[in-house]
Amino acid sequence: PYTLSGRLLPNDKYKTRFDITEALLPIISKELEALVAAGCTEITVDEPSMSCYAYKEDTKRFVDIFNRTVKPVVGKCNLSTHLCFGNFKGRPVGYRSIKPMLPDFLDMTVDEIHIEMANREFAEIELLQPFAEKMNVAVGVIDVKNYYIETVDDVVERIKRCLKYVPAEKLSVAPDCGLSQTARWAARKKLVNMVAGAKQVREGL
Repeated sequence: PYTLSGRLLPNDKYKTRFDITEALLPIISKELEALVAAGCTEITVDEPSMSCYAYKEDTKRFVDIFNRTVKPVVGKCNLSTHLCFGNFKGRPVGYRSIKPMLPDFLDMTVDEIHIEMANREFAEIELLQPFAEKMNVAVGVIDVKNYYIETVDDVVERIKRCLKYVPAEKLSVAPDCGLSQTARWAARKKLVNMVAGAKQVREGL
């Protein structure tokens, strides 16, 4: 709800972004419940605005909002959240550091957390470890904002670096963010190489 609230302007009734967030929260909770009722077993709640603005907002408040939103479906699906630093026309929009999220984001009620890493050249990779101690971790190993096509060897090397901080049984790999603003030709090549790299590492474990 916090990310969605940024698409609306405060008014006389909803004076702040957090007022809008609280109004949206029960609506999104009901949507999540409906997904579970329909048989959905994998649900990802996108909250990139929380990670983008963790450096200047109350991170405990962010976590409270998130946990209240997902509470009705906890334990009823594999629940994850995607945290990144924005993708506006192929450019980041937030302060690109994991540090402001810690330690509060470790208290998010999720089975898996997805963190953008490739676009930041795997800066702060060691901070994946505290997340892995509490939940599964999906790591962005291809950069959706860059038209360099990661090779299979690139992907293999990046995954092996992640394995120093996240056990194999808790690690997933993914693009940094969604591919909506990446050209289709580049997106396909990146994904093909990501899958091939992950397969190569998996077979070597």
